[in-house]
Amino acid sequence: FFFFKQKTAYEISACLVGSEMCIRDSFNGIHSSSVYSVAFSPNGKYLATASRDNTCSLIDVEKQTRIECFNSLHTDYVRTVCFSRNSRYLVTGSWDSSICIVDIESRKLIKRLENVHTEGQSKGVWSVAFSVDGKYLAAGCYDKTVKIINTEELL
Repeated sequence: FFFFKQKTAYEISACLVGSEMCIRDSFNGIHSSSVYSVAFSPNGKYLATASRDNTCSLIDVEKQTRIECFNSLHTDYVRTVCFSRNSRYLVTGSWDSSICIVDIESRKLIKRLENVHTEGQSKGVWSVAFSVDGKYLAAGCYDKTVKIINTEELL
């Protein structure tokens, strides 16, 4: 697989050997529990990870180092991550039924949406995705619903 960014290509070489997959690069020690979701930023600079350890990490792809560990965004498993199309925002969704929007440049939380689920349900947000034009954020929830959020009202 090739991930393109500006004038260079970052190659993650995957090959099947029997029933095992060989991966050229891996990031160890980023999380203390299972990693549920990963996403590359559209500009190719960052990789975000979501984990059962209640944290989200931001990795610099070129330097292959973690540059931020967001450990106070959520109170339960971080289930999903995605970037805005302009790579300016990172969005996380959690079993605590919240969505957090982080400004990548400042690394600050700019908006937290609470109780993104149907009343009485738990284990809230399982997936998040921006629309192509960036005007909407969709959240797939444990309660079998999809929430559509107008980002122009948030950002």
